[in-house]
Amino acid sequence: MSKFTDTKTAEVKLEQITKRFGKVTAVNAVSLEIPHGKLITLLGPSGCGKTTILRMIAGLEIPTAGHIYLGGEDITHLPPNERKITMVFQSYALFPHMNVYENIAYGLRVMRWSEENIRAAIEEAVRMVGLKGLTQRASNELSGGQQQRVAVARALVLKPKVLLFDEPLSNLDAKLRKHMRGEIRNLQRDLGITSVYVTHDQSEALAISDQIVVMDNAVISQLGTPKELYTRPANPFVADFIGEANLLDVEVLDVEEQAARVRVDAIEVVVPYYRPPRPGEQAKLVIRPEDIRISTNEQKQGLKGVVKFAQYQGASNDYIIETAAGELSMNDYEAKEMLLDRGTPVSLTFRNDHLFLIC
Repeated sequence: MSKFTDTKTAEVKLEQITKRFGKVTAVNAVSLEIPHGKLITLLGPSGCGKTTILRMIAGLEIPTAGHIYLGGEDITHLPPNERKITMVFQSYALFPHMNVYENIAYGLRVMRWSEENIRAAIEEAVRMVGLKGLTQRASNELSGGQQQRVAVARALVLKPKVLLFDEPLSNLDAKLRKHMRGEIRNLQRDLGITSVYVTHDQSEALAISDQIVVMDNAVISQLGTPKELYTRPANPFVADFIGEANLLDVEVLDVEEQAARVRVDAIEVVVPYYRPPRPGEQAKLVIRPEDIRISTNEQKQGLKGVVKFAQYQGASNDYIIETAAGELSMNDYEAKEMLLDRGTPVSLTFRNDHLFLIC
């Protein structure tokens, strides 16, 4: 166990948290438990309330109503410097006139640590985040990835019980962002530190999270593991926000204990559901683009359509297919050597075990 964390990392609990700014309700009666040692991501579009929740956990905003607990202790009105919680900000918030060592040491000096203890803590921190040999470099001479590592190291040396990340990778290019999210995840797992991560990037959330909290209009839309949210979305918003999804209007023909039989144009399929629908009810069938198979064989059974748009993407050919049931977006990884022309008649079949029904 690293000396950066206590023997037992803390649990965060939000109990009916509400935050209003004038007449605007940014967070509306949200309850959430964040287990020991897990990384939980708050995911959603701008203005959904995710950053406000993070700031309330940090103590930078005080809830209008509700309570926040850390390890069973009510910290709702505790000042930020007494919470044992640190945050890595989107802008990194480094001091440009200080070198790497002084940036990391700043909080420790405020806490009146001895120089010997500061030096030992910084040595461990720079080793863990991959900054060895760079402690004397000016912060404005660092790359974006190195600045992000300094921000993480500065948060870690304060020995937090909980580590917060406010869109820490948004200023990096796509390739570096993918690399750094892996580093953050490995570091969090190695330390076993309870972490809350805010992002609007669904691929980032899927890659790093133990659980994802999908926020929409100030409330939690769904909570679950990345796989649960991707394969069993609770509603159209989650289905569309987590990955790419086709949402087709279908008629429910029959309902069984675990699945329902629905009609898609002239095709009938049996699919699992989030909540049981009623026969005759209209519902949405969730079809992921990678779960569609395309054929130019006119005799093949399936949903008939015409290629409306075709695009070569290297690993796949991406299509938009116009059908009687609506437009479908699909990724063809099997026949990527041959891109079909616009206007080509096709027949579509689905991986039925990957379909899902929401009402």
